[in-house]
Amino acid sequence: MFPGAWSLLEYIQDIVGQGTAPDQLQAVENFITQKVDALVVVQNSPKTTSECLKLAKAAGIPEFHLTHNPPNEPGLTGVAGYDWVTLGQIAGRSAIAHKVSRVIMIEGKLGQGTAGGQTMGFLQSYKAAGKDIGNLLQSVGVKGAGGKDLKVVFWATGGWFADPAKKAMQEAGIDPSKYWLGSSNGKEKSWKWVANGQVTMDCNETPTLEADICYQQIKACFAGKPFKKAVFVSFIPYDKANLDTAKLVPYLYDDYFKKRDAKAFKFDINDPQFKANPEYK
Repeated sequence: MFPGAWSLLEYIQDIVGQGTAPDQLQAVENFITQKVDALVVVQNSPKTTSECLKLAKAAGIPEFHLTHNPPNEPGLTGVAGYDWVTLGQIAGRSAIAHKVSRVIMIEGKLGQGTAGGQTMGFLQSYKAAGKDIGNLLQSVGVKGAGGKDLKVVFWATGGWFADPAKKAMQEAGIDPSKYWLGSSNGKEKSWKWVANGQVTMDCNETPTLEADICYQQIKACFAGKPFKKAVFVSFIPYDKANLDTAKLVPYLYDDYFKKRDAKAFKFDINDPQFKANPEYK
């Protein structure tokens, strides 16, 4: 589906969309018509996902989700993703340590929950530290919102892509070099950014490990074995002081499996570090 819905057992089909809800719905409908064995969906919007879940359930096809938290509705067989609120809290604590009081927020795609979860966690960390953030929890997208300890200078969505994010910054006339930079990404290039001091911190959360966990859910499902329905995939936060690339999980496919084969990181869904997401029963 969008960006990847896979039918399993005999072969895999992968459809890449353009980030729209119609793409997601059309791909699911097409795969159901082809009578695939299972669907793996990366959600575009909760509303569209609800429609997809109804269609998959009616067709008797298990639907699994990656990354974004889908609606907890009939038809959902499994979900694997990161704890986005906790990721935001980690970034927030780093920002507090660097005495950040003015913030630019460039979120991912609105409505998917992941971007909002990270922002919520970031603000919660300030609140938990006793900082005055004013009305930010209710009006984070409003320029100038906040309190004496944290204000929003600029807010925009980049749709998970670099170019729209850069464009938004340019149009606002903002120089990012004058601000603290933190991230939640984990790609290998970010390891270098942190090592070079270009970015203060990051969290190693990669779709390769996320997809691996989803695969294990699907494998157990077809084998008739019990499995964790909703999983928080484990991640490693890092900054320049504790950066250890030997422990980080690669984003790139070949590098991922090389490290996986060497058992350089945990990947078994049954390992305790892969905790259940309590939002799903």
